[in-house]
Amino acid sequence: MRLVVTVLLSLVVGLLAPRAGLAQPSIATLRDEVQALRDARPEGVSEGALVSLDYSLDVASRIERNFVPQSAAWRARVARYLERARAGRDPYLEQGGQITNRGYVSPLSSIRQGYAIYLPPGYDPSRTYPLLVMLHGGSSNGNLFLGVVLGNNMDWLTYDQHLWDEYTPRWSPDWIVVAPDGFGQVLWRWMGEADVLAVIDDVQRHYSVDADRVVLGGLSNGGLGAYALGIRQAWRFSMVQAIAGAPSWLQYTGGTPTREETLAMTAWSGMDLIENSVNTDFRFYHGTRDPGPMRPAYVQALEQRMRAIGLQPNVRWFDFGHDLLYLVHRHGRVYPEMAAVRRDLRPREVRVVTGDYRASRQHWVSVSRIERYPALARVVARASDGAIDVETNNTLELALDLRDAPIGDTTTLRVVVDGADVYAGPRAPLGHVARLHREEDGRWQLGRLAATGALEKVPGVSGPLTDAYYGAMIHVYGTLNAEQTEGLRQAAQRGARGWPLWLWNYQQRVVADVDVTDDMMQSAHLVLYGTPGSNALIERFADRLPIHVESNAIVVGARRIGGEELGVRFIHPNPDAPTRYVVVQAGTTVASVLRGHNLPDFLPDWVVYDQRTAARRARLISGRNAQRAMGYFDRFWRVADDDAVPLATQALEPTSVEGALLAGPRLAASPAASTPLAGDRGGVFDGADEGPSDADAGAITLAASSPAPSAEELALRRERARILGVPLSYRIPPPVLRQSPPITLPITDPPPTPPPPTRFSARASDPAGVVARQIATLVPTFLNFRAIVPGASWTTDPSAVWQIEDERACLRRVREASITTRRFAEPLTTPVATPLIVSGTIDGVELRTVRPHEQIVVSCELAARLPRLAAALRAHGVRALSVLSAYRPRPTQSFHTLGLALDVASFELDDGTALSVQDDFVETPDHRTCEAPPPSEPRARALLEIACAIAATHAFSSVLTPNYNDGHRNHFHLDARPDDPRLYVR
Repeated sequence: MRLVVTVLLSLVVGLLAPRAGLAQPSIATLRDEVQALRDARPEGVSEGALVSLDYSLDVASRIERNFVPQSAAWRARVARYLERARAGRDPYLEQGGQITNRGYVSPLSSIRQGYAIYLPPGYDPSRTYPLLVMLHGGSSNGNLFLGVVLGNNMDWLTYDQHLWDEYTPRWSPDWIVVAPDGFGQVLWRWMGEADVLAVIDDVQRHYSVDADRVVLGGLSNGGLGAYALGIRQAWRFSMVQAIAGAPSWLQYTGGTPTREETLAMTAWSGMDLIENSVNTDFRFYHGTRDPGPMRPAYVQALEQRMRAIGLQPNVRWFDFGHDLLYLVHRHGRVYPEMAAVRRDLRPREVRVVTGDYRASRQHWVSVSRIERYPALARVVARASDGAIDVETNNTLELALDLRDAPIGDTTTLRVVVDGADVYAGPRAPLGHVARLHREEDGRWQLGRLAATGALEKVPGVSGPLTDAYYGAMIHVYGTLNAEQTEGLRQAAQRGARGWPLWLWNYQQRVVADVDVTDDMMQSAHLVLYGTPGSNALIERFADRLPIHVESNAIVVGARRIGGEELGVRFIHPNPDAPTRYVVVQAGTTVASVLRGHNLPDFLPDWVVYDQRTAARRARLISGRNAQRAMGYFDRFWRVADDDAVPLATQALEPTSVEGALLAGPRLAASPAASTPLAGDRGGVFDGADEGPSDADAGAITLAASSPAPSAEELALRRERARILGVPLSYRIPPPVLRQSPPITLPITDPPPTPPPPTRFSARASDPAGVVARQIATLVPTFLNFRAIVPGASWTTDPSAVWQIEDERACLRRVREASITTRRFAEPLTTPVATPLIVSGTIDGVELRTVRPHEQIVVSCELAARLPRLAAALRAHGVRALSVLSAYRPRPTQSFHTLGLALDVASFELDDGTALSVQDDFVETPDHRTCEAPPPSEPRARALLEIACAIAATHAFSSVLTPNYNDGHRNHFHLDARPDDPRLYVR
């Protein structure tokens, strides 16, 4: 029930005041009174209180036209507070039991920012109070949402009418409760995250807060924010409550992001960073009938993801829709329960997963340098009495705060990193914070990473483009071409209002290039707008920037991208102020500079666009209007050269496809280690099919066994890149347990591609017949990755050609084969003929899954072929197999998306022996499979024989082993392709 008594009273006062001679002071008059009070500020009144009065007048002025009674009420409140302030009392400390609004000065915007705050009745600054920070949803702001959080319920459809009402709390917890504005609907990213942290600081500065009982919560869009911000900054909170949100930005965004966009979203996706929450009471809530866009399936994926990495999800499901706030808060009865939870200040084990220096700390561990920024780095540190043991991935430098590490009162300390002793001796010389770095040879040592003398990506100046949002920016337009000056000024004015969509109350400074001073460059990031020769600063920095604009081209390093109406936006350290950025938004014409404002929210370091790709404003990612080019600069802010050989790096063992994207080659795991699954994202395997591995997506990368690539390897790389039409790169992996034999065979021509079918077995009116025709149209668009692997092993068998049958006929075959199945009822986004869940035992071979809670979903046609697979396995003493992946909706050019592929991770023999593809398969000479001499190791030989026995059945079009590429290091891939006589094994 909405309480509008205060609003009605304000309206009545506003109507009666002129008749009674009680006209309110104007906003201008009140501003003068606040300034006068500032000039002679009483001792008991803080500057923060005066800033908050200024903010309230800003709001009153901003809403004066459309919210007349509310504006009057905000003005009246300022007048009341001024009377108390003139008496030497801080009015904001006297609002016990009430909701009010405060403001603060943000370095990000010239507009003051605000938040709503509730103080408990009888607020006593001599004691500490727990703090609840609530993030609003998509139709709200901080003022309205705090009213709702404290009991003033209303219809979401009328939210916009009540954004600035004054609210009275309906319940009175013994808590401080605040609701930030978050710069509007920027969805708690970038400046939104900065706003939340600034609000917490401002509250702690002015009120008595128990820092170990700070709870973060959010609903809907605020739930999305709680998943992201709450897990990025988990160490700050005693509890996080994500309500009706999406755990991953990749889920929420949908579509088909590029690898660069995917990487940009990964650092904000709670699902990928979930390990950070191990020491925080992380709770999430969702409705089984939530209509979206925060779908229940997203939360189910998080549950699966957490269980897969050994975390127990604390989730509660409600048989309800989207608005769960009062169900979760139990109409105000949740506060005592939350108050009982305190932050763990000194946890024994700390995990840090990060791809962003803005969120690279958890408890007493900080990652200060990421090797392949912004790919995810991972650090796990365990403390015991007198010792700290650390495991790292994709990390060059880290810091351990020994004041908080639970190492006991010992006077000595041993530090072990990645299995090697780094320090053993007296604790005192290490000081409060022990810093460690990894040398080029892989050894860890004490101290900071040595300076290279080159410009490097470091915290604060690391990119991507969105990293500039955390600082003050000055937007600079070019004046060297008088005809273009006005257009460039308009571009700067538009950019100064902020790039992310639905950003509110955000304004930055705009100046001409000739007016920029050295002080400006030292104190703010510069955003430079111009065309060739039009901006004095772009011209001044030209020879020190990696991207240049010509009259009809954008030059990115050594690559020239030609065309008309081209534009670029990129970020780079300011050549004359290296601790600040320059962001260049430039183009071949003024129109193309203006069009740069249509770029999507998630961006890498640089983007090249044209009049088609930036014709309209994209929301989160480019989508169908893929940009001309985009990418990340390397560690030294360089555009990668085709034949550049970066320093050897250890590949990150990714826990998600996002982490794998730039992780480098997959490495053989130690037999004693667990087996991480590339692409494991909550039970959906998103790795490569028969194409390049996750590490190779969008680039050709061949690992070398020596410090430099051979001529043959370079030739192979160039050929594959030419066929694929992708960039060329080269990475040297560190020493691995198993050395792959070199490939000496050339790329061979595959058999001719069969023509599309003209007749189908399934009727056009049958559900399976509809899908069969869709697949026949879709498959010819798939790139034949098998054709570009050196030494491909092809055979052709016309008798192996098959077609999709009518649904009823296929189901009959499955029943007759005694295969245990049931229909998969959930809607699919890709064409699958009669999707089934397969389980149980088939002809003596038990089907298992790597992830216990996952189901094996395949097309009926693939299920009908499983008895032939079982027969081949039983002939080699196999009694069970573990499925890593079956149906999945990605990647798009994959038979997994059609339900016609299966990835098998391991086999169990009759004697109990488990054969793991990851641990036991040995790549054979030239990476041939069935034509190669068998390996000497019995387990490796058994796996090779199993692979070749499966291939010999001709039931599967492809049998891919680790011989194929690094993306198949941990499984055998099997697929069945309709209307295709070609058979392939590798």
